[in-house]
Amino acid sequence: MIKNIFLIFAIFLSTLEANIDQKIEQNEKVLSQAQQKRKDANDKTKEIAKSIEEQNRNILNLEKNIESINLDILKHQNLLESSEKKLDQLQSDTKNLIIEKRKSEEEIVDIIIEEFSVSMAIKLASKESIEELIDSEVFSLLSEHSKNRIDQINQNYNQLSKNTKENEEAIIKLSSYINAREKKKEEFLELKKSHTKSLANLEKEHKLYQAELKKVISQQESLNSILADLKILKQEEIKRKEEAKKAEQLAKTENQRNQEFAKSLDLDVRKIGSSTNGVKIVKYKGAKTIAPLKSFSIEKPFGTYYDPVYKIKLFNESIVLNSKEKNAKVLSVLNGKVVFAKKNAGMLDNVVIVQHSNGLHTVYSHLDDIAPNIVVGKWIQKGSVVGRVSSNLTFQVTKDSAYIDPKELFKS
Repeated sequence: MIKNIFLIFAIFLSTLEANIDQKIEQNEKVLSQAQQKRKDANDKTKEIAKSIEEQNRNILNLEKNIESINLDILKHQNLLESSEKKLDQLQSDTKNLIIEKRKSEEEIVDIIIEEFSVSMAIKLASKESIEELIDSEVFSLLSEHSKNRIDQINQNYNQLSKNTKENEEAIIKLSSYINAREKKKEEFLELKKSHTKSLANLEKEHKLYQAELKKVISQQESLNSILADLKILKQEEIKRKEEAKKAEQLAKTENQRNQEFAKSLDLDVRKIGSSTNGVKIVKYKGAKTIAPLKSFSIEKPFGTYYDPVYKIKLFNESIVLNSKEKNAKVLSVLNGKVVFAKKNAGMLDNVVIVQHSNGLHTVYSHLDDIAPNIVVGKWIQKGSVVGRVSSNLTFQVTKDSAYIDPKELFKS
């Protein structure tokens, strides 16, 4: 009877597991269809992030140029107004000079006619013939006063001619200066137009960047959800194993395989937020080990970083390693037990989590592929291949409910 009860309980657990596997398979099909779209969106948002940084630099340079032009226009504005007034005055003076020149010419003619008429009357009274009058020098008849007057008028005329030329040159110079100022003003307006357009583009890309930040936070929340689910699974597995143990004892059977796994699993992690408040970080005190990639550069470090768009501090719980090799092997950094391995795990893509001694866990996410021999419950050695990546690997280390800077594990 007891054996029959145990058999029924075992069949129930087997059926439950089959249903869960079926649901997982269905979800994986749905996630697989969305994976390519998600990958394209991620690539695009990375390009946008780089574009925003470049746009910020362009805006900064543009603002410096606009500020310089504003100062230049302000500096010359009074001079420009004064020059325009002077130009009007010079144009008026030129007209007056032309009038005065004509007046001087008329005065010269009047004096000559007047003096010549008087002299001619005197000559007619004293000379015997008209021929003598014609042969005489007309200008010798002018009085000394008249001669001086003519000289003065000629000097005034020459000075007026000189002033007229200088005024014309000054007008040309001032006109050229005004045209240069107008051209500079047009350049300022074009820069202002370009500045406005750049701001509009930046605002549009800013919204896309905001969506990218939300995706990053969603990735971290997805990982934490997985870790939290593992904790729940741990409790359920403990309960199932306790019930199975009681059933086995009733059936007088001995089957205690894999009992230690449920006792050691503890993946309590914090909820992702938009700031660094409440983040618990501990130092790694174990021996140095290998890195998960043989050849790499660190694209995004662990810890607090300053977001240039939102002007806030964010906390990065992992590090992003950029592989220098295509289809590179991802290695387990320590001996341990695979407690989670799933393809298409939401924003994290393919994920493997390995449990080590002393409450330590390592997380390998955004894998291009998971090694076929990596399954939950398998014990693996340091250096074992857990998957492959062609570009970036997200690597995280936790100890109980705290975070560890993954770089502390690497050999220097």
